[in-house]
Amino acid sequence: MRVKKKRKWLRWVILLVIAAVVGVFIYSMSETTQSVAYNQYPVTSGDLTTYYNFDGLVKAGRMQTITAAGADTVKTVYAQQNSVVKEGDRICRLESGETIRADIDGEVTNLPISEGDVIAAGSVLCEIIDMTRLEVELNVDEYDVGAVKPGVEAQITVLSAGEAVTGVITKLNKNGKASGDLSYYTATAELEGVDSSSGVYPGMQVSAKILRGQALDAALVRIEAIQFDEYNTPYVLVYGADGETAEKIPVEVGVSDGVYAQIVSGVKAGDTVLKQSGMTMAELMMLMREQGM
Repeated sequence: MRVKKKRKWLRWVILLVIAAVVGVFIYSMSETTQSVAYNQYPVTSGDLTTYYNFDGLVKAGRMQTITAAGADTVKTVYAQQNSVVKEGDRICRLESGETIRADIDGEVTNLPISEGDVIAAGSVLCEIIDMTRLEVELNVDEYDVGAVKPGVEAQITVLSAGEAVTGVITKLNKNGKASGDLSYYTATAELEGVDSSSGVYPGMQVSAKILRGQALDAALVRIEAIQFDEYNTPYVLVYGADGETAEKIPVEVGVSDGVYAQIVSGVKAGDTVLKQSGMTMAELMMLMREQGM
């Protein structure tokens, strides 16, 4: 027991010594020159746009899978693999006399039969996809699902093609599925002006982004210059009237892209904000606690 108390006592002695050294260093540096004690961040003017980002796959918006109603034999095959058919066109004829026809316009993407084949009930005879009506299914996590609504525009990039096109969210499946620590939902978007002639096929991977926030001609500052007090209120430091003493200025923060943040009020473009360089006493104490000292 004495050994544990002694170790704990020694840790606090080390902590106090380090804190004293850091305090003396910061004080001495601030006494000699403010440019060393503070990093300076200019408040600039510009546009800032942020997005929600999603991934997903190209899907067929309209397709038909034709299966055999019962056991039979293929007598004649009229369609060909990758041929384009119209609604009502003959696909094949069976020995029973049944003629199989297309129900939609599209491309024959799967034709696993040949004349003379014996087929069982439920066997796939043909698959047809309307390649002129492609769409994408996006994976949306539970934190972002509120931003994905029918009618919202999305900028979609088919990764293999590398070209971004505009899509419109048409529906959202609100029956989510858990994966790890998150639940995911499926949003569907139409692809405008994209078909198989563009080299885009069902199953290709896509990325998509939806507008999250935008600030035009706004006051911008790097996010590391923004600090928070004990009430989680954001503020920045600026030089006071004497040009030497730093003062706290509460700010209202708007859009942020993870690098820059919009300052709605508190400071303006052309101002300079400060942040004390090096590790502060509060940061030092937090580090020591995390390391069990």
